[in-house]
Formats: sequence, C-alpha cells, structure tokens
Amino acid sequence: MNDSPTWALIARSPMHVRQFLLVALCCLINTTDGYDMLSLALAAPQLRKEWGVAPQLLGIALSATSVGIVLGSFLVARLSDRFGRRPVMLAALFIVAVAHGCSAMATSIWQIGVLRLGLGVALGTLVVSLNVLVAEFSNDRWRNVLLAFGHAGFSLGMAVSGAIAAWVLEPYGWRYIFVGGAALNLALLLLATIFLLESPEYLTLRQPRNALARINVILTRLRHPTLESLPPLAGGNPPKTRAAALLTPQLRQVSILIWIASLTFAVVGYFLMSWNPQILVNAGMTPTQASYVVIINAAFGTLGHLSMAYLSKWIEEARLTAIYFALMAAMLVAFGTVPASLPVLLGASGILTLFTVGSYTGLFLVAVKFYSTETRNVGVGFVVGWQRVGSIVGPMLGGLLIGANLDRLMTLAVFAAIAVVPVMSMSWAARARSGAS
Repeated sequence: MNDSPTWALIARSPMHVRQFLLVALCCLINTTDGYDMLSLALAAPQLRKEWGVAPQLLGIALSATSVGIVLGSFLVARLSDRFGRRPVMLAALFIVAVAHGCSAMATSIWQIGVLRLGLGVALGTLVVSLNVLVAEFSNDRWRNVLLAFGHAGFSLGMAVSGAIAAWVLEPYGWRYIFVGGAALNLALLLLATIFLLESPEYLTLRQPRNALARINVILTRLRHPTLESLPPLAGGNPPKTRAAALLTPQLRQVSILIWIASLTFAVVGYFLMSWNPQILVNAGMTPTQASYVVIINAAFGTLGHLSMAYLSKWIEEARLTAIYFALMAAMLVAFGTVPASLPVLLGASGILTLFTVGSYTGLFLVAVKFYSTETRNVGVGFVVGWQRVGSIVGPMLGGLLIGANLDRLMTLAVFAAIAVVPVMSMSWAARARSGAS
C-alpha cells in the first residue's frame, strides 16, 4: 500500500510556519485529554469523604472514561475518515465541555460515571484524530518531534489540572475542578473553530465535492506546490478501511505485538494516573500536596515525550520504546521502596512519569511510521483503543488492591510485574520490523 500524493508532498517539503502553528494548536487541544483524565482522580479524595464512596465503586467511575474511550477510538473515530478530521474534532471538544459542566452539578457517583462514559467517547475520538492530523501535516524530518510535542499537551493538561485543583480544592471544593475543565474545553473549542484546518490527506482519500480546490487552497497557505489532479478512486468510490486490513500477512505480527504492548502498558499507566494522588495521600501527604506532585509529574512527563522523539533519531522507535518500558518497570519498584518523605516521593514519581509518558509517545511513533495512508487512521485508532481497554483494568485493579489495604510496595510490585509484558512484546516487534526491512 502506498501513501497518497498529498502525504508524499508534505513529507518531502520543508515545514512552513503555519504547519508548526497547527501542531501547536493540536498540542493545546491535547491538554483536554490530560486534564479530563486526571480531573476525577484529583477530586476523588474529597469526593469520597463527602459522599462516602468506597474505593471499588470509585474505581468503576474512573474506569467509565476508559470504557468510553474504547468505544470512541475503535468505533466513533472512524467518522473522521467519513466526515473529516475538523468537524469530528470540534464535535468531540463540545461534548467534553458539556460533560465537565454537568459533572460539576452531579449529585451521585453514578451520575458522574455516566458523564465520564460520554466524555470518554469524545476523548477517544479526539485523541485518534489529533495524532493522525499532526502526522499528516508534518514532514519526515519533523514528524517524530512534532508528534511528541503534541503529546506534551497531555502533560500540560495534567499540570493545569493539578494547578486548578491546588487552587480550588481547599477553599471551594472538588466541583470547581470540573468547572475549570468546562472553561478550558470551551476556550479550546473557540480556538479550533477559528484556526483548525482540514487534513489534505482526508480530502485526497475521500474526495468530497471540490476536494482538489480545497486541497490546493491549503497547500498554497503552506507554501507548497499545488496538485494538478487527484488520484482516481479504486472502483470509483472512497476507500473503506476495516480492522481486517491490520491483520494482512504483511501487518499481522507487528500489529498484534503493538496491541499487546498498548494493552498491558495502559493497565500500568492509567493505574498511576488514576490512583497516584490517593497513593501519595495514603503515604501521608495532604490532597493539596498530592496536587502539587501532579504538576511536577507533568514537567517530567513533558521531558518523557521530548526525550523519546530526540532519541529516536539514533535508536529505532520500537527498540527505544521497549527500553522505556523496561525503565518504567524498574521505577515502579523504586517508587514502592523509597522513604515516604515529600522530596523523595516527588522525585521518584517524576522519574517514573518520565518513562511512562515517554513509552506512551513511543507507541504512537511506531504506529504512525508502520502503517501507510490507507491503514493509518484505523491503525492509530486501535493503538488508542487497546490502550484504553487496558486502562479500564488498571484503575479497577488499583481500587481492589488499595481497598484490600495492600501497602505501597506490594501494590506497585504487582504493576511492575505487568510492565514486563510490553517490554517483551515491543522487543519482539522491533526484531520483526528489522526482519521485514
């Protein structure tokens, strides 16, 4: 399968400032993922106290977001191949803003669970479209760096979430974390409505009405040569990419290994995102101190994104991702054994976040490079989908372990053992890709 002429043109051409600005906008939009995934976790200690919610029930509510993201990434994200990246992303941002606003007025954990389910569907759709859009507007030289930069928006969102929580929790209460989320997403929706461009790749593959003229307007804005014609559609109809395309003989082995790595990594990564504040509170911190640790983690997470992109210049993406997974597993054990003092816990949590978040970015770098134009959107969708299948298990398993009164070391040791699986599967994927090459 070959890439489309617009992909090839942008891949070979120098980057224009408008492309960098578009990626910066996608980075800002991605803050909503970091904020929304962490908002309930930061509200959890106060919410549990106010409503008397058991850890197991809270774990179900935390996992509702991931259930929605699975549905969004596997099923709804494909709508961007039919209707375009831009309208689908705008609709997703609107839904997330509404879900946050309604969460601020919720009166039970079940209401929050239902709202988190809808929010997750929108997030799953949004995350897939963001990654694909950044890849489609980047050339070969800058693609890994810009994908990592876009992912840094996730860590920025975590930092904003932690800052707002630290500001509002004590004087105003947990509901104002969701008020802040609604305001953030409405602001992002306004920016995206004004500045977000449609993907030339989508216009080439689907060829809606006036597709060539619309593509050339975008290419002219980017100071790229225009196209004289579009490639003919196979059978005269736009292509329909199905999941089966990821399991052809050429793609099957690496696809399955990427899915295994995505699934098991997410069990660990989303456990940490959901329960890290509670683990720190159990270790003796106040909820406000735990919120400040989240801000530090966001800074280390940004280093994780960017270090993955930088090192991928010298180390093949799949092999580098396996190394980051191994370091994540080692740091889980270290985080469980360090003394329960604020500076030490802060440092260990930050370094653990660096390798966890770097691994997350590595999975997307592997997927974007491995899949071609015809399979890229559904391929990235399955990476997100399998990650969020694992993220359903992670918070629920964390709730069961913490509810059973396991200490910090035993809880983290369980997840360190799980983290060995993505190390092995991504190592095998690296060897399989080297053999295919």
